[in-house]
Amino acid sequence: MKFDKIIATGGIGTGMLFLSSRQEALGRSESRPVTLSSAKDYCKQQIVLYYAAALLKDTIPVYPVGYVGADSSGRAIIEEMRKQGMDVKYISLSPDFPTTISICLQYPDRETCNFTAANSASGLVTPEYIKEAMAQIGVDEKTIVCAIPEVPVASRAEMIRSGKMEGALTVLSVPVSEAEEFEALSIYRHVDILAVNMEEAQAVAHSRETGTKLLRQLADKLAKSNPRLSILMTCGKEGAYTFVNQTVERIPPLPGNAINTTGAGDAFLGGTLAGIARGMELQKGRSDRVFGESALSSAPELGTICAGMAVECEDSIAFHVSPLTIQELIRKKGWAAGDHFIKQAGRMR
Repeated sequence: MKFDKIIATGGIGTGMLFLSSRQEALGRSESRPVTLSSAKDYCKQQIVLYYAAALLKDTIPVYPVGYVGADSSGRAIIEEMRKQGMDVKYISLSPDFPTTISICLQYPDRETCNFTAANSASGLVTPEYIKEAMAQIGVDEKTIVCAIPEVPVASRAEMIRSGKMEGALTVLSVPVSEAEEFEALSIYRHVDILAVNMEEAQAVAHSRETGTKLLRQLADKLAKSNPRLSILMTCGKEGAYTFVNQTVERIPPLPGNAINTTGAGDAFLGGTLAGIARGMELQKGRSDRVFGESALSSAPELGTICAGMAVECEDSIAFHVSPLTIQELIRKKGWAAGDHFIKQAGRMR
């Protein structure tokens, strides 16, 4: 293992998924009948860390940092995350604010939009709370810190700054609506890996380009403050791109039948974090035409497998993802994989 712990912050809560029968974007004054899905939905931190914890179980600890309400929903989520292999001692209960709830609307093409309650327990995560949790856990050069949306921008910025100060690998996810806030805080100079989807990349880069041209523009913009920053950019059906040391590499999507794309980007990030913790690189030295064309070896390829398994699942977390099920998928597809790409976790602590 290259790293010995993952510390993250972000929204923790439940969600509701609604299905639209019409492809047109919901208008500002529109009232539209939609179908309430029976799928289980969750806030971003739990989705990302599920995959990291599932693939690193019994090897290195994964610490979520956040708040939930002192209600039945919050207590159930804490217990669920504990059973998923996370160390939940830094999730606090609020007697005054409810557990965060997120609403997702999915269109017929499987694209989604989300909105999350701001007046909820996740909003109680302050910069001081972040600093205290990180001090108690301990942060050094063998730590990965990851700031995920749905808690205040200032608190995520504090996690990145504090982590970088102690030598940790810092990972930041930036939603479209907060791109300007992070830029104003000059936070990108403290970021080692920026994880964004295409629309988020456009917001940070102030561009309408797509694909490799967008990635280059984003890298050029951020290089002014941080020339060593690496980028993960997901592009839905087009797969994902990585930018490392001036080199762009594309990871094709996993072939399959998409049922629910909610949480796919979070699954990609969670799987990639697990790969990084295992010592995998962000690039393998070539862009395959189809997934698995050459031997699997990079962290984003592990993230892509998690995302591909996630979109075939009705829930926003694919709870069946594990080292064993990934091994089975690799065998079934006939893909070659490096010796350390994925294996059953062995007890190391």
